[in-house]
Amino acid sequence: MRTTRLGIALSTVALAVGAFVVATPQAPEVSAATLTYPTPSYYSAIHDEPVIYANGCHARRDVVVPRPCTFANSSAKRTVLLFGDSHAAHWFGAVLKGANNQGWRMRSLTKSGCPATAISVRRYKTSYPYPQCNLWRSRALTALENGAFGRVDVVVVSNWHFHQALTKATSTGRVLTGAERRERWERGMRTTLRRLLGGAKQVVLLRDSPDLPGDTLGAQRCFRAYGLAAQSKCGTTVRRALSAGTWAAERRAAASFPGRVVTVDLSRPTCTDGWCGPVAVPYLAFKDDNHWTQTYMKAVLYPKLRPVLIAAMKRAG
Repeated sequence: MRTTRLGIALSTVALAVGAFVVATPQAPEVSAATLTYPTPSYYSAIHDEPVIYANGCHARRDVVVPRPCTFANSSAKRTVLLFGDSHAAHWFGAVLKGANNQGWRMRSLTKSGCPATAISVRRYKTSYPYPQCNLWRSRALTALENGAFGRVDVVVVSNWHFHQALTKATSTGRVLTGAERRERWERGMRTTLRRLLGGAKQVVLLRDSPDLPGDTLGAQRCFRAYGLAAQSKCGTTVRRALSAGTWAAERRAAASFPGRVVTVDLSRPTCTDGWCGPVAVPYLAFKDDNHWTQTYMKAVLYPKLRPVLIAAMKRAG
């Protein structure tokens, strides 16, 4: 068998990223030698994020004063509000496209690492408490209830499901796990939904996106190394990628508001046969280990979200 330079290079790359390979019989068989790249490219995907990151609308860690930004038709009578952490923010492209197509006003109110759920958490992937999140969220919900953001017809909410939840937002706060965490998450989600409905007519609660192996930089290195084979080499099982318990807790909370809160699971387009990965040919769905690219959001997820938004706006009256 002839050995080529490409074959040697691929072998070297495969060894270098071995830490990101998830050994499981469920991983689909895709040849790593087929270096055909999806859209956006692995090198540009890191920048394929909502404009609210660049313009300062997506609140950073130390921000405690909520300031929504307005997009689409600023003079429209109907308003859709995007609310939550970065896993709400990555729905920006789809919600904005819906607002533009329907002639609505869109407002965006998101904060890094801060779930919409009324629960204390640690800063993203650290051991530090995040009291700024609780303060920002409380102020945002109070402002919405008091009408400070004007008329809001529909709120679109989503949360990262793997936050380290705490009993309180201090250094002595204990990390919640298992059934206790699920119960507290459900209670917090119910509180948030009740308050959102104090200022809006309808809420669309979206399930979290899959969580892939590694951290941001590690996932990106894995993506670049394997081409389309990243779907198998950089993925994991559905059971690990999605938190069934947290989603069930959110659905139970939503059931307390029949006719006013709808739960929608659009998490599965990149998950097939029990396996979740970053590629949905021809698209690279993920910019890192847990955020969707805006290219994928607009091309694939928007058509699925569009009828949900239209129906919610119709129910809003």
